[in-house]
Amino acid sequence: MNIAVREKPLKLLWLEALKRRLFEEDPDFSYYHEQFRRFDAGFAGEKKVDREWLELVCPYTFLVLHNLILMNSAQHSHQLDTLFICSNFMLVVEIKNINGRLDFDDITHQCIRTKPDGTVEGFPNAITQTQRHMQFLKVIFQNYSLPIEGAVIIANPSAIIASHPKTIPIFHVSGLQKHLHSLFRKYTQAILSDEQLTQIAQQFPCRHQSSKIPAPIDSSRYRQGVLCPKCRYKSQMHYARGIWRCSYCQFASEEIFAEALQDYRYLVGSTITNKQLREFFDIHSSDAANRLLRKFQFPYTGSYKNRVYQLLENLVDYMKPFFRSS
Repeated sequence: MNIAVREKPLKLLWLEALKRRLFEEDPDFSYYHEQFRRFDAGFAGEKKVDREWLELVCPYTFLVLHNLILMNSAQHSHQLDTLFICSNFMLVVEIKNINGRLDFDDITHQCIRTKPDGTVEGFPNAITQTQRHMQFLKVIFQNYSLPIEGAVIIANPSAIIASHPKTIPIFHVSGLQKHLHSLFRKYTQAILSDEQLTQIAQQFPCRHQSSKIPAPIDSSRYRQGVLCPKCRYKSQMHYARGIWRCSYCQFASEEIFAEALQDYRYLVGSTITNKQLREFFDIHSSDAANRLLRKFQFPYTGSYKNRVYQLLENLVDYMKPFFRSS
C-alpha cells in the first residue's frame, strides 16, 4: 500500500496569499474571493475523499496518486484528481464538491446544477472529463493491457445526483468502498507483477508537470509588509529587536514573518534581496534586514553586497525551527 499525501494546489496557495492582502476596493476583489472559495471547497472535497483510501482493505498491492498533471501529444494537459492503481486494474477518480441538484447531460456534455433557491448554473461535465483521462491513460499504458476504469465522486453530502448516463459511475463519497470492492470482484486476474507496478508508479513523477504560480499582479493592488492576523490582516506590523508588533492592537509575534515571507514568494517571486526585503516589509535598517535574511540560512548567490536569496518551497515549515519559541 502506498498512498500519496495530497498537497494544496499552488493556485490555492496563491489565492490564499492574495486574499489576505488584496484591497477591498480593488475591481477584482469579488472575483478573486470567489476563485478562492471555489478552489478551497474543491480541495476540501478532495481531502474528504482521501480519508476513504486510508480505510480501504485491498487484497492487492496498490498505490494512490493525487493531483497529477500530465501532457498529451498535443501538449494539452490532463489534471487527474486521484489515480488508484493495483495489479488488476486502474481507476481514474474525478472529485466534485458542489451542492444542489446535479443533472449530467450526455448529449450536451454539460452538468446542470440547480441550487436550492432555483438558480441554474452550467459546469463542465465531470463524466466527459473522466472519459478523456481514461482514453489518454489507455494510450500511455497500452503495452500493459491493464483495464482502466473511471468514476466521479460527489464530495458534498447535500448534493442530489439526478439524471446521468450509465457510461461512468457517479456516486457520493460513502459509495467509494463499495465501488472498489465491486471492481475487485470484476477483475480477479493480476495483470501486473509487483515489479511492473513499481515501474508504472515511477513513470508518473517523470511525466508530472509542476503547476506554475499565476502571473504576478501589480503590487499597488495589495497590502505589503507583515500583516496582523488579529486585525484580520488589515494592520501592518513593524519590526524591532527580532519581533513584529502590530501598531494597532499591539499583538506581537516572531513567527508571523514566515507567513508573510511565504506570501511574498507567491505574489512577488522566489528570490529576494536585502533591498527588496526592506522595501516590501518596511525595514529601515540594512543591517537588520541582513541579519534577518542570514538567520534562516537561505541558499544564495552573489557577493555580500549583491546577494540574492532563494526562498524555498514550504517556507513556513522550513523557517519554523529557526524561531526562538520552536
